[in-house]
Amino acid sequence: MLSFLKASSEDAPAKGRLWIILLVALLGVLLLLFGGSLGEETKDDEETPQLQKEDLTAYREALEERIRKLCESVKGVENVSVMVTLESGFSSVYATEWEGDKESYVILGSGSSAQALYLGQSSPTVTGIGIVCTGGGNATVRRELTALLCATFDLSSTRIHVAERGP
Repeated sequence: MLSFLKASSEDAPAKGRLWIILLVALLGVLLLLFGGSLGEETKDDEETPQLQKEDLTAYREALEERIRKLCESVKGVENVSVMVTLESGFSSVYATEWEGDKESYVILGSGSSAQALYLGQSSPTVTGIGIVCTGGGNATVRRELTALLCATFDLSSTRIHVAERGP
């Protein structure tokens, strides 16, 4: 056995110091392993994407409601259901500038406080619209709704479909 672990009356202070050193070393290892989370609130990694998903769903639903009201205002159209397809989510927009043939972000501040100039957030792009309504089987109504939605959302007519509501 190791000599410093032998029990004797004269080795008691050395043994006590050894236990203190071992205890401090153990605490150090624990701090290294778990110290990064001490004093911080734990944040769910999926919280931000979930909020973005909820915002996107709310945006899509509001857009569908506005399109529904717009379509119902057209003569011969009633009982409208709308589905909108969006290209992507919301995206941040930052100011840029051109230096010769190279584009770069406008930076405010310097050093560790340097940040790109934030202009705002852009809405998702509408890529398709589906309409089901009473009157949607009439060719004139379909053309009217398609032209209205093409002009409103800058979409090609192939991205919009109008169908007659079933019984």
